[in-house]
Amino acid sequence: MRLKPTFKTLLLAATASFCVVVYNVTSTHRELRKPHGRAAHITAKDLLAIGHSAGDGIVIQPADLISSTSPHALNASLPAPSLQQAPNKLQEATAPHAGSTKAALRQVKGTVPPCDEECRQNRLRRLKMNQKSIYAAKVQVENVTLPGSWTVTRELVDRLSERQRHVQETCKKYGLDKASKAYQPNAWEFLINKEHNLVWCNVFKAASSTWFYNFNLLAGYSEYELLHTKESPVTLARKRYSRPTVDELQRSLNTSDPPLSFMIVRHPFERLVSGYRDKILSGNRYYSKLSRSVAKNYRGIAPPAESRNWPRFGSMVVASFPQFVQFLLDETARGNKLDEHWTPMTPFCTPCLVPFDVFAKVETLQEDGNYIIFSSGIKNIIKPKLINRSRSGPTEEVADKFLCQLTKGQMEGLINMYKLDLELFQYDVSKYRACAQDSPKPGPSSSKVV
Repeated sequence: MRLKPTFKTLLLAATASFCVVVYNVTSTHRELRKPHGRAAHITAKDLLAIGHSAGDGIVIQPADLISSTSPHALNASLPAPSLQQAPNKLQEATAPHAGSTKAALRQVKGTVPPCDEECRQNRLRRLKMNQKSIYAAKVQVENVTLPGSWTVTRELVDRLSERQRHVQETCKKYGLDKASKAYQPNAWEFLINKEHNLVWCNVFKAASSTWFYNFNLLAGYSEYELLHTKESPVTLARKRYSRPTVDELQRSLNTSDPPLSFMIVRHPFERLVSGYRDKILSGNRYYSKLSRSVAKNYRGIAPPAESRNWPRFGSMVVASFPQFVQFLLDETARGNKLDEHWTPMTPFCTPCLVPFDVFAKVETLQEDGNYIIFSSGIKNIIKPKLINRSRSGPTEEVADKFLCQLTKGQMEGLINMYKLDLELFQYDVSKYRACAQDSPKPGPSSSKVV
């Protein structure tokens, strides 16, 4: 007797075949993405040897590092704050772990044939990447050549230890070393790389683009992907690094082999100027509504004379820096939450409640960054780059031109707004306080705003 196949039978057979193909493909990708072996940290014994040695320091060569489960020496004599003091108020992360990337994007050096300009343009069009919107077209990207070996000096260890000690003492002075209803650990902003035993709290406008690039490389993205994608570095990172809860962060920091935890800080005023230039003055589309609103609601604060030549976008006048600062001061007085690009660093990364090993500074980032890269053993894994979003000169060179436009009242307001950041991370404001204006500079009496 001959049976006729029904439509249902054929559909089930086709579905089963498709599932087998998908399983084989994903299994192949999983096998290709084998994790890197993590190099060892600089041991506590090595670091202590620097402090007791008469020499200039020790030379660290990644290939010669010896595995160690010792805690980092910078924490050896300092009592670490506990995350157990705060209840878990954060939500579970919702970002899924991204799967394997397409083979077309795997541009590993040595495995891809040479490609001229026409070839690259065709590739971008094939991948549906508009060159005007790719990441590399929006930022300045400079290659960084790391030395083959690097010396950890006594001065560096002493400086990092002193920063750590000062933060803890200042936190205790203000009663912030214990969690309260108003001050709780903000684990939401942390990135935890378990494979390389690194924990980083990202502070926007404090070398964040550079270190998102590094962390995304550690997460498995290729250099080609990172420089030719339409997605922001933060979006890419959160596909591989889910946002941890307080409990998850605590468990990560309290393992038998503690990770190297760090945050990078910057002078709060220079960070504010950087955020203003990047998000407001540049005509950033996402912040254009805020800029129009500030310019409209603070007409009484006339833009300084030199701002008359600032770029206009259509018929919109960009909010001046004094207008923008007054808006921030008013928002703070109302108790409103500020954007992450100019909110104070102390409540953002909660350094009084999280036992950071290293407080790196933008002002000394070359040496501080080398310490993080070499002591964590990622020197031979990443291809570091220096990424700067400003195309009209570094912020530290032009910060005075913006900050000296402020009135003395606005300057004192900023000092109070960033009081904890200034004191915890030991930043001076005397030169900015000295150049503040007695009254607003005269300027245009009206602005056309849409």
